[in-house]
Amino acid sequence: MSRFAPLVALLILVSILSGCDRRAGEKRQIEETVRRYNQLLTQGYESLNMTPLTEVAETEQATKVYSHMAALGEARTKMYPTLRDIAFSDFRFSSVSSAAVTTRESWDFRHVNIDSGTVTHEEKGFVYRLAYRLALRGGRWMVREVASMEGNEKGSGAKR
Repeated sequence: MSRFAPLVALLILVSILSGCDRRAGEKRQIEETVRRYNQLLTQGYESLNMTPLTEVAETEQATKVYSHMAALGEARTKMYPTLRDIAFSDFRFSSVSSAAVTTRESWDFRHVNIDSGTVTHEEKGFVYRLAYRLALRGGRWMVREVASMEGNEKGSGAKR
């Protein structure tokens, strides 16, 4: 056995542990990005302005959400979403600048008529299973795409 074997083993262990620590830090950053995305999404629906979403989302994803918000606006409806709970799972890194994560999110929604201010629809406890694709841009994770997965659960919807 070489006298350098313990040193080599130590270097390998340090390398493995630093890689794990880096991934843990990236996972935290991704979680923060997704949480911020949902916060800005909520504010965007409430203010009818999705422009701030580009802080954490690529233009194509922000435009997709803007289109939905605009369609609601054309129907004279404003949506007030509230994120009740979010759980993260299944982090995947396909490269150093591309990642994916799955979430289970519980949301409440209230649709309000813009003209009368009356609540037209309310949904409580709607559970989404979502797949987020993210890209590392300029040292920051950005939401590239959000896709709904099978297994979404309808909450207690109440038409008014």
